[in-house]
Parts: sequence; structure tokens; C-alpha cells
Amino acid sequence: MDDSILPRLILLIILLGCSAFFSGCEAAFYSLSPLQLSAMRENKGRAGALVNSLLGEPRRLLVTIYIGNELVNVAIAAIATSLAIHWFGSLGVGIAIGGGTFLILLFGEIVPKTFSLKFAETYALVAAYPLKLFSTLVQPAQKALVRATEWILSLLGISRLPREDAVLTEEEFKTIVKLGEGEGALEADEREMIHNVMEFGETVAGDIMTPKIDMFALKADDTLDEIIPRIARNFYSRVPVYDVEEEHIAGILFTKELNRYKHLPKEKFNLKSVLLPPIFVPESKKIRELLQEFRKMKRHMAIVLDEYGSVSGLVTLEDIIEELVGEIDSEMRREERPVTKIANNTYRLSGAYSLSEFNRYFDSALPEEKFDTIGGLVFDLFGRVPRSGETVTHENFKFLVEKMKGPRILKLQLTLLRTEPPEANGSGNNNGNAT
Repeated sequence: MDDSILPRLILLIILLGCSAFFSGCEAAFYSLSPLQLSAMRENKGRAGALVNSLLGEPRRLLVTIYIGNELVNVAIAAIATSLAIHWFGSLGVGIAIGGGTFLILLFGEIVPKTFSLKFAETYALVAAYPLKLFSTLVQPAQKALVRATEWILSLLGISRLPREDAVLTEEEFKTIVKLGEGEGALEADEREMIHNVMEFGETVAGDIMTPKIDMFALKADDTLDEIIPRIARNFYSRVPVYDVEEEHIAGILFTKELNRYKHLPKEKFNLKSVLLPPIFVPESKKIRELLQEFRKMKRHMAIVLDEYGSVSGLVTLEDIIEELVGEIDSEMRREERPVTKIANNTYRLSGAYSLSEFNRYFDSALPEEKFDTIGGLVFDLFGRVPRSGETVTHENFKFLVEKMKGPRILKLQLTLLRTEPPEANGSGNNNGNAT
């Protein structure tokens, strides 16, 4: 064997290793997520800080890697050609092109990039110091190429890309959460809560308030005999109180305060004297800010005003919490039955009342295969989001919407139009007349 062959073979192997190193750097560094970089900065000492420093100028890092890769690939091509010519004569050039391309693709690109992607963090930490050293050595060429690149981009009307902090965008985070649910790492309710938290900052009081038409309220001139039965039926812990003209909220009644007056002469009771001053907020008030106010002032209710200063509705601490964790039952709230008879042929229903239970209770045949709840059926009969106070008729039933929350029907009043359901109940007719 020619004495020059062995050194050239050894040099070829070393250069292939260098090509693999630079290709691995490109794949590893640019596959690191912002979360990984943040963790490396905090937990991996100087090496982690160096990785973040190098990626702090991604264009310079990319140019450095490309300089190294091109230098070693050109050297590989030259040595492979010289070896091929030595062994195969005039055929060596063609063999060198084919063989060199195969070697560079396999050992200089595919294998190292596949490996570095699998162990991106470890690879980046190990490669950071030699890559920084090489970057210092080729700094003049690096700066020249970066400036040339920016000049060409400016001619094309592309401005210099600003340096951005490593952040995870909202859409990326939502995708991660969705993938987590798909992999079984998150339950559906956990995913919903995470999405609720993300949307929490943009939700305003007007989105979650109980509308004025659905508010349970008292009047400032109501007597104790009038107040106590109404409180007992509704059992709210805090109740807004209108002034005598019913135009403005005079205050908030903490219903426990009424216990002091039950055994006193009624003429000594003055509703205004036990009211707390109300908190007024606009419909555009962010509920995140409102929650902070509730905590600071140790209050649980705010009156929502429209743009003209008129009462639009109310928001409670419970409403805000439900935006995060979903529907909850207050410990002050009595357990409500899904159906309650309130008069002859008149019933109050929960919107969540099971349609199958409804059919059994009222001996009807409403389409259970299409709807799970009576609220869902009534919503479909309207064909739109109904308003409180609107009615719709279907077969033997007249439904009045008593309470809404957003697009959901919470309470319904049902009137049976005939004492006996019609024999055509099983027809499944789904047409209704809304008013």
C-alpha cells in the first residue's frame, strides 16, 4: 500500500466525524423547545447557559455550522476523489462522486441527525464548547457571511429578523395539551380546565354575568314579612337590593343579617341599615381583575353596568370560579330536584334534566336519540340561543325559559296544555312554535 493512502484514509474518517458533528449540531440545537432551553439554563450550569447563548443569535449559529459543514464536506470530496483516482484511474472521478455522496449522506447527514434528534439536550450540552471554540476561530468569515446575507435580504425587501425571547405561543401550548390528552397524560376535564385558564385572562364580566332579567333582587321598601319567604324559596346568601324607584342598586343584603331581626318588632326593621355598599363594574371589566378586587375587598358580588350606567346584571365570585373549574354547587344552595310541581299542570325543570327521565315522568316520547337533556331539546326547538321569558310549544308541552347562562338553558317552566298527553305522542314530531 502506498504510504500516503493510510493517512488519507484516517483523515477521511476524521472528516466524516467532523461532518457528522456539525450536522448533529444543526439538528440538536434547532430542535430544542423554549421549555427545554429554559430548563437547561436553570439546571445545566455553564453548559446550559452556553447553549442558550449560542441560540440567542440563531443566524450566526447557523452560519457557523454551515461554514464547518461545507469546509469538511469539500475536504471529504477532495480526499475521496484522490483515493478513487489512485485506485481506479480515470474511472475514479465518477466513483468518487457517487461514493463520496453516499458517505456524506449516510455518515455525515442521516445517521448523526437522527441520533442528535433523539438525544437533543445531551448532544447540545456536549457540543456547545467545541462549537463555541470553532465559532471564535471562524468569526471573521462568519461576520462577513452574516452581513452579506443581511444585505441580500435587504435587497429583497426582507428586514433583519429581530431577536426574540424563547417563548411558547398559545397555539403551541394548546397543541401540547391536546397531544397530552391523546396520549392519556391528561384527562378530558383537566384539558378543559387548562383551556379555561388560558381564556380566563380575556373573559370579561359581561360574558359571565347573570342578566338583569334573571336577577333575584329585593326592593329597599320591602318588609321583613315579604323578604323572609322570598329568601327561603331562593336561598341566596347575598341579594342585591334596588332603591324604591327600582332604577339603581342601593346595596347588597347579606341574608344572614336577617336572623337578628326575626324576633324583634317588625317596625324596628330597616332594610337599608343592613345593606353593604355595592361594587359596580362595567361589562368590559376583565374577570381576572375583578377576582383581585374581590380578594382585596373581601367581597363576593359585583353589579355590572352597561355603557349608560344602567344595571346590566351581576357577577359573583362563584361565577368567576366556574369559568376555571366548570359548574359547581354552592354550599349555601339547596339540592334542587330536576322537576318540581309548582301549580296544577305547571312544573319547574332543570335544563340538565335527562330527557329519558322526562319521558318516563310525563309519559311522553320525545326523541331521546337526538338529545340527552330537556334543555338541549328546547334549545333545538328555538333554533337559536333563546332569551329568558321566551316560550316555545311542542306537542302537549309549553316551555318557558326561566334562566339562561351564556348559551345554556338552566331553568325551564313547563305547562301541560292538556291534562292527558295526546295519543300521537309517539310520533316524534319535532316542530315547535316559539314566541
